[in-house]
Amino acid sequence: MKLGLALSGGGYRATVFHLGTLARLAESGRLEDVTFLSTVSGGSLCVALIHALNNFQWPTSDRYLEHVLPKARSILITKDFHRSIIGRILRSPLQIFETRADDLSDLMRKHWGVTAVLSDLPVSPRWMINATTCETGKNWRWERFRIGDSLFGYSYDTQKVPLADAVASSAGFPGLIGPLVFDTRPYQWFRYKDRSKILVDPETQRQRKTEPFTPDFPIVHLWDGGVYDNHGLEGLHDFIHGWREDIEFFIISDGAGRAKPERYSRGIKALMRISTGIMMDQVRSLRARAIVERLINHDDLGAFLQAGNSSRYILSQAKLPQVEIDNICADSMTDEEVKLAAEMPTVIRKLTEVEFERLFRHGFEVADHTLYGYHPEIFTHMSFSQARSSARIRST
Repeated sequence: MKLGLALSGGGYRATVFHLGTLARLAESGRLEDVTFLSTVSGGSLCVALIHALNNFQWPTSDRYLEHVLPKARSILITKDFHRSIIGRILRSPLQIFETRADDLSDLMRKHWGVTAVLSDLPVSPRWMINATTCETGKNWRWERFRIGDSLFGYSYDTQKVPLADAVASSAGFPGLIGPLVFDTRPYQWFRYKDRSKILVDPETQRQRKTEPFTPDFPIVHLWDGGVYDNHGLEGLHDFIHGWREDIEFFIISDGAGRAKPERYSRGIKALMRISTGIMMDQVRSLRARAIVERLINHDDLGAFLQAGNSSRYILSQAKLPQVEIDNICADSMTDEEVKLAAEMPTVIRKLTEVEFERLFRHGFEVADHTLYGYHPEIFTHMSFSQARSSARIRST
């Protein structure tokens, strides 16, 4: 079964939630089925760390559980990007008004080992790293074979692009990190003569007729992909036709968490609340509804895994028998623990062991309960305690 995965933004909260989602898939031996990855911000950090810990290859299920996951946990509870970035600013106070995307990229190289360039990435699964082009207002995608957006144009010169830069742009949250300032002049750019948005494989893409051109903007500013689409859906989902034809089962892992009501604050705080809070939340909501509509009203197979959904809510919505719901929920996170996980702020600081465990388990359980609740013919139920009793999960 060909799996497509979209891993949302949300800082380390999303990163660890996704690690839990992937652990649940690995327990069923499903990581080998992943053919497409589309990531934003925290999701991009997650997949970059996984690749860096596995010689820039997508891991098998066993490799992920036994080798990659324990090392990822160790890094996320010991390496503090936030403090390192603040330290750099204090050493050079004038940098307080500049973007920190370059600093984030350097830290990923130094502490995570994200030293590859885009062309080093494996052919499969095809990984789309999403950012937002400030100049065009479009979804900028970094891939193994191509970079660019539909309005700005594209380049095949991916051997020149550090993977860490691509991920830093995807995670460049406004106000916290800022945009990656990308000089387009060393690259050869083209546009497709056929401007239709065709979702096809790289080899077919390369056969499309192109025309060279010089971009209107020699320098572009690439912000957090979540500004445009925090789920990373556009490359894998079409609002009219649903999933790409070569995706048989589409899983959206949404670790964006839940926004809380806030007391009104005047000035810049109010503007940030509207632009990066309410407006972005509405965009996420509309895209999520489009996915749910495909799942309910069409033949597209998949699952929407959302942080903040409790076990009882998921299983009740799936209409499982009440006795079974009670049995499963007796061995699951409490509603209060779920709330703490979902409301954790968007951060890139090191996590405590308790924070990591809570987020990881939440991702695992949301994946298990959603996949089993709606697709029991494909996924059997596995409690977190069952998985943890194995040497693989316990080693985290």
